[in-house]
Amino acid sequence: MRVFLNGQELEFVEGGYEYVFLKPYKRCVQDKVVKDGRELYIQYYDNGVRIRTLITPKEITTLINRDVAVDHKNRKIYILEEGNQVLRHDDGTVEVI
Repeated sequence: MRVFLNGQELEFVEGGYEYVFLKPYKRCVQDKVVKDGRELYIQYYDNGVRIRTLITPKEITTLINRDVAVDHKNRKIYILEEGNQVLRHDDGTVEVI
């Protein structure tokens, strides 16, 4: 199974990654479209974040309308806002400042 996030390939992790929103949200609207063995999930958050995930038998592709930082060790995806800076560590973790 191949996994892509904003055009970059990630290692497949059983159980997936957790999203960490740096700008909190209160409401989320979700929709799911199934067609020809494919699933499209669309999530709209009131903080302006839009997440679209397409799942096919061979790959998972997610597009987020923000820059992201992936913490591979802790299995987290930080959804960044303008002005956020990221320090990447050799052990696969990230620190958002």
